[in-house]
Amino acid sequence: MTNDEVISLTGAGLNKSLIVDKIRSSKSRFDLSTDALIKLKKAGVDDAVVAAMLQAKSGATTASSVAQVGTAAGDPNDPLSPHDFGIYMFEEKNGAKVMTQLTPNVSAQNRTGGMFTSRLTYGIGKVKTKANLPGTTAQLQIKEAQPVFYFYLDAKSGGLNTSSGIPSTPNEFALVKFNVRSDNREVTIGKSNAFGGKGGLSDEYVVAYAADNLGNGIFKVTPTTSLKNGEYGFYLINSGGSNTSAAVGAKFFDFGVRLTP
Repeated sequence: MTNDEVISLTGAGLNKSLIVDKIRSSKSRFDLSTDALIKLKKAGVDDAVVAAMLQAKSGATTASSVAQVGTAAGDPNDPLSPHDFGIYMFEEKNGAKVMTQLTPNVSAQNRTGGMFTSRLTYGIGKVKTKANLPGTTAQLQIKEAQPVFYFYLDAKSGGLNTSSGIPSTPNEFALVKFNVRSDNREVTIGKSNAFGGKGGLSDEYVVAYAADNLGNGIFKVTPTTSLKNGEYGFYLINSGGSNTSAAVGAKFFDFGVRLTP
């Protein structure tokens, strides 16, 4: 890209975030002398675009040009702009980027299953401990089979910041599909019998996902397979220092998938 192309894109009315993305993904031959910067300013080129041109000129990588997270600022619908810590869904509607934050939901109760079978088998049968979320559907409903999420985490701590409770990597989450009951959603979080117990999620509830580290605590997360209609959530493992064996206090960033026929 050249200065003239940037000026042309600006004159065409393209959003500054789109121009920045174009700069970051293209080879460039920018003139950033004093006179050239003045010309860019007079042409109405946004300061954020000029900053991206300077970063490209200096050889900065996309990861190093990503803003730090933790404080909301800039364009709230640009995945590479600063955001508050959390999980956001990304989508494009009519050519515009839209970011929607997932609200956490906490299991306030648990449920056990298989106790009758366990008694019949003299303790050999498994007793399941299940975390429950109220209601049969999440507030956020998605129409995409492979939605895109962005995680804004505390990468500086390297996983050692136990006081803030802010995760440092998507590896501290598991994507699960809930079993929907008549008045709630549940997921098995532990199993036990007379000979011992096993904590952790049952495999049939876990959905695989890929996480790309974009730098500075920003991760792009996508399911590795297409999701089917149902209720899902990113489970923060050992969330809140809760008694996970009882499933009380387990935190889920929940959403539903409703595919258009």
